[in-house]
Amino acid sequence: MKSLRLFLCAVALAVPGVVQAQAPAAAPLDTSTMWRVQVSLLTFGQGTPVFERFGHNAIRIHDPLSGLDVAWNWGMFSFDEPNFLGRFLSGESRYWMDGFDTEPLLAYYHENNRSADEQVLNLSGLQKAELLQFVRWNALEQNKYYRYDYFRDNCSTRVRDALDTVLGGALKRAWADSLSDHSYRGEALRLTEETSLSRLGIDIALGPMADTRMTAWDEMYVPMRLRDRLRGIVVAGPGGTVARLVASERVIFEVSRPPEAPTPIALPGLYVIVALGSLVPLALFGGLAFMSALRGRWLVAQRVSRAVIAAVAAAWYTVTGLVGTMVLFMELFSAHVFWFRNWNVLLLSPVALAAAWFVPRAIASGKNAGAARWLAGFCAGCALVALALAVAGATGQSNGAVAVAFAPTMMYLGLLVPALTLIRRTNA
Repeated sequence: MKSLRLFLCAVALAVPGVVQAQAPAAAPLDTSTMWRVQVSLLTFGQGTPVFERFGHNAIRIHDPLSGLDVAWNWGMFSFDEPNFLGRFLSGESRYWMDGFDTEPLLAYYHENNRSADEQVLNLSGLQKAELLQFVRWNALEQNKYYRYDYFRDNCSTRVRDALDTVLGGALKRAWADSLSDHSYRGEALRLTEETSLSRLGIDIALGPMADTRMTAWDEMYVPMRLRDRLRGIVVAGPGGTVARLVASERVIFEVSRPPEAPTPIALPGLYVIVALGSLVPLALFGGLAFMSALRGRWLVAQRVSRAVIAAVAAAWYTVTGLVGTMVLFMELFSAHVFWFRNWNVLLLSPVALAAAWFVPRAIASGKNAGAARWLAGFCAGCALVALALAVAGATGQSNGAVAVAFAPTMMYLGLLVPALTLIRRTNA
């Protein structure tokens, strides 16, 4: 089910579970030795699979004298966990945190052509000790698991929260009331531009809550945004002085991968292909079948045209009906709040599954023509309403591109099915 997982797990932020080398146990360090410990944020760039498109990050704690050099991350998951797909759809995905030897971890990312940056953080000895104590506690078997939410509780927000805690809430004070220029949907779409089918799946799955403007705090669900925002944070030092949180920064290694898209493309090529891939053959063969039936000539061409239209309509209604059923399922039964109130269920109606049976039969043989006309008209009417709402911006959901992809074909079938089934009666 690899392709289905990529479609459904389009916004999962995770480091693959293939990294197996566990971090060595190290003796506890008291506060007096923390001056020699270096704490840094590691940020890894995009990978190729969809669940790597959002980047990743980890907290590195390094003590050169004791040999401690561990990168702690909260992005561990496994496709082999029982009922992985069911957990994902229901919003009960289980992720966990763990620590790994830093050098093998860096080697893994380098081998997978993913960039790595390191920001050394200007923390006090007490803050370093508290952070080390926390990550060790969090990595215990009874503490390491959490319910994953790809926007509000993921590998990057966990890093953000851990740092914010030892900084006494400085990050939240700086970012919670500062509006960013981005939405959850916009960030998800721009980061998945290179995986077209996954991007389309994300666009279909997300409801209007994903189009709310994020705060800078919310924006940290993207690891690269956390890296960039940290550069502007100042923290209190001894004697009332202030200093930048990022004491130093370096690029560990760069890769040949294209840079992140700055903004999402308004209408990607795949959306155009979806719109025209079915509409063009339906229009060409539909016109031929209609004219043939109207004139009572070219009977072979009419039979061929009707067969093509029936096949295209069956495929179109089956796919849209299945996707619409999944959207409705997520709406009713999932804990993912960003999937709620999704108006794309009008564009991709579950009723299309019934049309996938009745419409091809009516086009090819004239059977059940009344039911076929009603179903095609219902789906077309829903699509027209969805398109109108998208153009008017009445729902708060940014689904205009999805409407452009699916509404034209759905509305055209609403006209074509009555035309071919009604004219067939008078020219049989």
